[in-house]
Amino acid sequence: ANYTTTRLLICLTANPLNGGVTSGGGLFDRGNTANINAIANAGYTFTNWTEGGVIVSVLPNYTFVVNSSRTLIANFVLTQYTVSLSSNPILGGLTSGGGTFSSGTSVTVNAIPNSGYSFANWTENGNIVSSNASYNFTLNSNRTLVANFTVNQLTVSVSANPIAGGNATGGGSFNPGASATLTASANLNYNFVNWTENGVIVSLLSTYTFVVNTSRTLVANFVASQVNISLSSNPILGGTTSGGGAVNTGSSVTVRAIPNSGYSFLNWTENGTIVSTLTNYNF
Repeated sequence: ANYTTTRLLICLTANPLNGGVTSGGGLFDRGNTANINAIANAGYTFTNWTEGGVIVSVLPNYTFVVNSSRTLIANFVLTQYTVSLSSNPILGGLTSGGGTFSSGTSVTVNAIPNSGYSFANWTENGNIVSSNASYNFTLNSNRTLVANFTVNQLTVSVSANPIAGGNATGGGSFNPGASATLTASANLNYNFVNWTENGVIVSLLSTYTFVVNTSRTLVANFVASQVNISLSSNPILGGTTSGGGAVNTGSSVTVRAIPNSGYSFLNWTENGTIVSTLTNYNF
């Protein structure tokens, strides 16, 4: 009586089918050793071998002695990746949309700037990956993203009133919380009066320092220096004069000499020097 060994079938499948591939199955003589292998596809991770719903190995390479036909399933799961988010600077704003997701998931992360800041871009390892505050991508690896924000600069505008009165300096663009120093310099024949904003006096000092918390429009106010024009008649009985008094430096002044009866006007003198021979002297 002649006998032959019954050959046994080792049947392998992948779950899910696109999760990976298997190798090592086929027909074996009883008592032989089978070495089966599971290789995960991109985006998947091998979890275990099961037979009839029971886990028989958690190793992708499973070796066993063949004593019976077997149907083995290589189980795979989508790889889980993490999206980590942060803000730069921390006070610049908030982020949302990070977490753990399966490979191939469409992920949208959002950057929300705080008051006084604007969104700039998303970077990863120092490289810009998006300039959109809402950044969408397909996840196929762990990612560490930084939402970058910039400070909204505030403007301090300065001007002189009147323009001929002097110069106002120190204005420009500032980061919130920065210190600004404004300087008002009066031109010749003018004096500084005050700094005003919307018509309200904010400082009486020509050098005005403050913390910039909002955009501002400031005016340095000047007034012309006043001088006194003193008039007299020689002799006193000779006549009268008019047009003297306090006047602004730089203004046009006309003084008048009116002779009394029996007298004639001769000239105007200053410190003994003739300055005009006209009764109406303008200067």
